[in-house]
Amino acid sequence: MPITDEQVAVLRAQLTGNRAEHLRLMEQLDSNEANEFYPALIAAAFIEAAEQYFIKDGEVADDAQIIDFVAQMRERSDESADLINTSLAESMIRDLLGKGEMIEVEPGIKLGHQIVIVAAIVGERQFTSAELDAFLQSARSLAEELLK
Repeated sequence: MPITDEQVAVLRAQLTGNRAEHLRLMEQLDSNEANEFYPALIAAAFIEAAEQYFIKDGEVADDAQIIDFVAQMRERSDESADLINTSLAESMIRDLLGKGEMIEVEPGIKLGHQIVIVAAIVGERQFTSAELDAFLQSARSLAEELLK
C-alpha cells in the first residue's frame, strides 16, 4: 500500500505548526496507517531533512555541527528540551550520516525524536509552500521505497 495523500497531509499540518489540523487528520488514519505507514513517512522525512541539512556539496557535517544543532533545537522551547534526549538525537544523526551507531531505544521514542528533528530542520530552513510540497513528495517517495 502506498503512502497516501492523507498521511502526507498529517505530516504537512504538523510541520506547519497547525496542531489542531494535525490532530484532526491523525484521528482519521486507520490503525495500520497510523502504526506502519505514517511512521515510515516520518522516517523518510527524517532521512531527507537530515541529509539535506548535514551534507553540503558532499561534505558531511562534523560532530561539533551536530552537537550545536541539537543544542539549538533543545533551546528553542521548554517543550523541546523536555522531549529531546541529547545523546539519542545526536546518535540518530550520526548514525544516518555514517559517523556512529544509534543508541538503542524503543520505536516510539525514536519516532518522537525523528518528528522533532524534522520539524526543527524544516522550521529553520523556512520552506515556502512549494518547497515544503517538494520536500514532502521526496519523503513520500523514499517512504514507499522503504516499505517495499
